[in-house]
Amino acid sequence: MTLMSTGVCRGVLALGIVGVFLLSGCDQGDFARGFNFNPDLRREQWLQPVASSVDVLFVIDTSCSMADEQEALAANGPSFTSFFVDSNIPLRIGVTSTNVDEEETDGLDGRLAGDPTFLAGDQEDLEQAFLELALMGIDQGHRFEKGLHAAWTALEELGDEVNEDFEREDANLVIIVVSDEPDFSESEHETASAWTNWEDFSDWLDEHKGDDTAHRTQLSAVVGVGEEGFEDPEGCNQDETGEDPAQGAQRGTGYLEAVEATGGFYQSICTDDWGQMLERMGLLAAGLLDTFVMTEPPKPQSIQVEVNGRTEPRWVLLPQENAIYFDDVDAIPPPGAEVAIRYMVLGSD
Repeated sequence: MTLMSTGVCRGVLALGIVGVFLLSGCDQGDFARGFNFNPDLRREQWLQPVASSVDVLFVIDTSCSMADEQEALAANGPSFTSFFVDSNIPLRIGVTSTNVDEEETDGLDGRLAGDPTFLAGDQEDLEQAFLELALMGIDQGHRFEKGLHAAWTALEELGDEVNEDFEREDANLVIIVVSDEPDFSESEHETASAWTNWEDFSDWLDEHKGDDTAHRTQLSAVVGVGEEGFEDPEGCNQDETGEDPAQGAQRGTGYLEAVEATGGFYQSICTDDWGQMLERMGLLAAGLLDTFVMTEPPKPQSIQVEVNGRTEPRWVLLPQENAIYFDDVDAIPPPGAEVAIRYMVLGSD
C-alpha cells in the first residue's frame, strides 16, 4: 500500500509549519548530559495546525472497472468524515463523475450529484448519504476519464450556476479524484479539453481562491500507484498476461503530477485497507500534517520524536526527504499539538 503526502512544507490547509527552532546548546536543561553545546545537535519544533472549514469535492470514476472501488469508498465513508464530525469542523462534500462531454454516456458533465447537491458534516444521515453518492454506478459507455476537466467544470464553469451553493468563500478546498485510469483531460480524443493538462490545472487551482492563496487548495488522488511509488510507470495489481486489462489500475498519470504540484496527497487505489486510507485522507484534508521535514540530514539512530512532550515511537524516516512520517494514522499529532524532533546531523561524530 502506498500512502504518501507530497505537500509537507506547503501543507495545504495546514497553514504551514508554525515554528522551527534550532538549538545548539542554548537550552541546557532540555538535553541529556553530554549533548550540551554540541554544534551538531538539532532540536526542531512544529505546532500542528488547527483544522479549519473544508469543502471536499470527490471526482469518481464511473467506468466499468470501478464497481469494487466505488463500493470500498462508500463502505468506508465514515472513516473519512469521522474527524470532522467528532471535532465539529464545518465540512461540505460534493460528488461528481469523471464523465465530461461524452455523448454515449450519462455522465454528470461537472454537475454535482444528489439533491441537495452537497452533504454537510452535521447532517444526521451523513453516513447513508455519503454511501449513496459514492455508489455512482457504472456507465458502460464511459471510456475517457477526465477527472481534472470534471473538477474544473464543477468549480469554475458551473460554480456560479448549477453548483453555486457548494463552495464557501471562507472554506479551504480539497479535490479528491478516485480512478483506476490516467487522466484523459488532455488527449487526442475529440472530447478532450484544449487546455486541461496537469500544469495548467495546477496553476488554476493555486489561484482559485485568489492571489497568494495556494495554501488553501489542493488536489489529492486515490489512483494507480506502483510498488516503487511516484516514479513507477506500471501502476498496481495489473494482469501481466494482458488477458484482463480491467484488473488493477494503470498509473494515475496527470493526477499524480497535479497532486505533487498543488501540495496534495496520493494514495494507492489497490490498497486493501480503505478504512485507514480514508481516515488519513480525512485528517490531511482537515489540514493536519503527517510528515515533518528536518532542515538537515539526520543520523538515523539519533532521532527522537516527541508529541506534547511525550516520546512517540510510531514513525518512520524518509531518508530522501529528511522527513519523519507518522505511518500509524492513530499517531498523527492532534490539532495544536507540539511536535519536537531531536537528532544529530548526519556525518557528525
